[in-house]
Amino acid sequence: MSGKVFRTKLCDLLGIDYPIMLAAMAPDVSDPTLVAAVSEAGGIGVLACADKSPEEIRELAAETRKLTDKPFGIDVALPIKADTLSLDYKEALAQADLPEEHVRLRDEFMAANGIPYVDDIGAATPGLSSIAAFKLGYELGKRQVEAILDIAPALFVSALGDPSFMVADAHRRGIKVMSVVGRSKDAKRVAQGGVDAVICTGTAAGGHSGAVDGTVLVPEAAEMVAPTPVVAGGGIVDGRGLAGALALGAVGVWVGTRFIASEECAARPWYKRQLIEADDMATVRNRWYTGKTTRHIEGAWDKACEDSGLEPLEMPAQGICVTPMTLGAVQAGEYVSSGIYCGQGTARIDAVLPVARIVADIIEGAREILTEELPSRVRFD
Repeated sequence: MSGKVFRTKLCDLLGIDYPIMLAAMAPDVSDPTLVAAVSEAGGIGVLACADKSPEEIRELAAETRKLTDKPFGIDVALPIKADTLSLDYKEALAQADLPEEHVRLRDEFMAANGIPYVDDIGAATPGLSSIAAFKLGYELGKRQVEAILDIAPALFVSALGDPSFMVADAHRRGIKVMSVVGRSKDAKRVAQGGVDAVICTGTAAGGHSGAVDGTVLVPEAAEMVAPTPVVAGGGIVDGRGLAGALALGAVGVWVGTRFIASEECAARPWYKRQLIEADDMATVRNRWYTGKTTRHIEGAWDKACEDSGLEPLEMPAQGICVTPMTLGAVQAGEYVSSGIYCGQGTARIDAVLPVARIVADIIEGAREILTEELPSRVRFD
């Protein structure tokens, strides 16, 4: 890197060198090793703890602090309406009362593809975690928040739900608060609740993502919630993505998929290879994995579901139904059958690199675009 300063309001807000945030993805992907690596590189890593107990969150935070003394964040979901879902997976499966036709579709697909039935979520593969939704509940969420307030990381991020109820307590402990949204009206709502910044994820984002394109969502939200800053997410993997996000009104970027294809990420080699080989048409968006819309590389399960004539179940029932197949598919080596969560930016990823190199490339690429390339292409006479 050139060594020149590249700072935005996000850097000042979080005490970091570069306006790059590690998106909280699957808990076994956004783990202490990857989180610490991003923070050490000058951005900020965010632990994904949606399905973690308060005790597990404390352990992950302690492990992260052993790896870095730089700022890091913790991300959980805040499911206001999920009071009955604080169950482990097997309990949830037993109580789900799934429609026979959906169970039959799953079982026939597994039999046809030689996929074993696996209901042990401990068998989840990094990058293909089992669905956490069945473990989310109001009581668990409240205890998670209490633990995070006690841990006092630099940042709290709500992946789902409105964190306004805990903003004042967080600020008293020196914790910044952000919320991930996919619609401008949700951005306005959480901004009015006092968050320090709003993370707007467009339709190009991997995993659960909104239905609005980032080029529409980010400028609309930035103008609507000003002076609260906006961070852009979805399909951002390089300097062009960062430069574009800044032009749209964001103060930084929320980056997930690019960091999966890093040396420090725990995702399996075949997972990373799929990201590198994917083109811009490799991903699809549907509700066949969790009941909420996700973006992932299209697999045989997607095609079987579309051909079935059925409609996806609502969250969390769809995830409860499908989890034995997704876990079994990984064990059988039929990972393409179960889809791979990733954003559309995969088309611009061509190598697995160290995190420090990825951050440096993003910053240097954006600097060149903003200070050299654009001035050479734009004139104001």
